[in-house]
Amino acid sequence: MKLLVNGIIQSDIANLPYSDALIRGDGLFETILAIDDKPIALDRHLARLEKSAIKLLITLPAEIDIRVGISNLLQGQIGQSKVRLVVLSDSNWFISSEELSKPVQAISLTKFSERVDSKYGLVGVKSISYGLSLLAARKAAQLGFDDSLFVNEKGFVVETGFSNLLILNGSTWQTPALSTGCLPGITRELLLKWFDIEEIEITFEQLLEAKALFVTSSLRLIQPVKRVDDKLFNENLLGNDLINQFKAKLFSNINP
Repeated sequence: MKLLVNGIIQSDIANLPYSDALIRGDGLFETILAIDDKPIALDRHLARLEKSAIKLLITLPAEIDIRVGISNLLQGQIGQSKVRLVVLSDSNWFISSEELSKPVQAISLTKFSERVDSKYGLVGVKSISYGLSLLAARKAAQLGFDDSLFVNEKGFVVETGFSNLLILNGSTWQTPALSTGCLPGITRELLLKWFDIEEIEITFEQLLEAKALFVTSSLRLIQPVKRVDDKLFNENLLGNDLINQFKAKLFSNINP
């Protein structure tokens, strides 16, 4: 792992800022895919970070310092990597970079046992208070699944612990609307911009009737779901085509 703290490259993870803000999970983060020394969709990640900071009353470091820090950290980098930018409420900030491991081909999901609140104060924010998502992943793992699927207080599907959702109903592509409480994911945002995708409110029971299901995130991009509880989803040619189109468009325009 490579590490930069408050603009200075560090050689030891022990140099991370130890503070109440870090201990309490009081801060924001962005996880960014990098190809060689180039961060993907950096403008969009920084724009989302700014919106989240305004909502949580957190002061960000100067944008130029973040950009220079990421550039310095990625200098000489070869291949795909995961860049994680963290800004704490006490004004400390740090960036890490590490090699991106290859994801599994398709994942399995289980319905989370508790409803989530679409009006919760941290909805739509990439907060480092990540306890719910991690609990959802642990509960899923206990049951033999990769991740959990959240349903809100109105019965509408929201997202998974770590990803947005992309649904194929017949020949129509759909994704849960922001009104459900889902995160405004960057890959989700680009899919809405580039392809004919509807934002909808859909129940868990309706989701199980879909032709195919995928998860989307900045690192996974678009990844097939093979199973939701007892419902199996087959490989889908339309989905494979969309995955290939999206990658080609993204990698030819790294800051869309």
